[in-house]
Amino acid sequence: MIYYIDNTRLADLWKLIYENNIYACKIACLLESYGLKYDFTEFWVQYENNEPVTAISKFYGDITVCETEKTDFDELKEFLLITGFSSVISEKEIFSDSYKGIVMEKISENQNITAEINPDLNEVYRLLQSCKSDTFEVPCYEDFILDMSHKIRHKTALCVGVREDEKLISTAMTVAQSNHCAIIGAVATDENYRNSGYGGKCVKTLCGLMNGRKIFIMRDEFENENFYKSMGFENKGKFYIKRGKRI
Repeated sequence: MIYYIDNTRLADLWKLIYENNIYACKIACLLESYGLKYDFTEFWVQYENNEPVTAISKFYGDITVCETEKTDFDELKEFLLITGFSSVISEKEIFSDSYKGIVMEKISENQNITAEINPDLNEVYRLLQSCKSDTFEVPCYEDFILDMSHKIRHKTALCVGVREDEKLISTAMTVAQSNHCAIIGAVATDENYRNSGYGGKCVKTLCGLMNGRKIFIMRDEFENENFYKSMGFENKGKFYIKRGKRI
């Protein structure tokens, strides 16, 4: 059975997302950032024999699944189709036509702080838009500004950037942070300044600010492997994203 989470079942949700994996990190960040009081943020737990076995979150239409070896995938798939979604991200392939990518990870270590911390988000968004491609998606402006500014205030996200002649030319951010781990994403550099180490400087700065957390990145199966390996990241598994109708 899958139950909607309110305060009476909150402890069961926390039990599932107290793990050091990328899906638990995404759900924990959402819960720490927004709690249970917003109608655009929802959480569920799947139970087997009264034991919590799967955590599910939904932020607007984007769903994250944190499964275990006891997850009932037939029930989960039916639930997702009934609930509706813009996207579903999971460790296992729930839908056969999902996009497959690679998860990499490392433990954060002390680094020199060489990038600007929390640059203006409007500048960050303009840079991200200039780097948009088939494999580098950018959310709409309002969603990005509201979500990132909210998470930065709640210390569940962090952004860094590098400038050249006062222009923001490179950026990276923790798109999710929990007490135990963080996810680095939105690594982008102006096309006129690429292959000069600016993106690496941003990533290394973020790693130095994570205080021993386990750090994850998600990349395209055929892109950026050497870039992240040069900074100590290792391939640890796959992720799957199923796209649905925008909600």
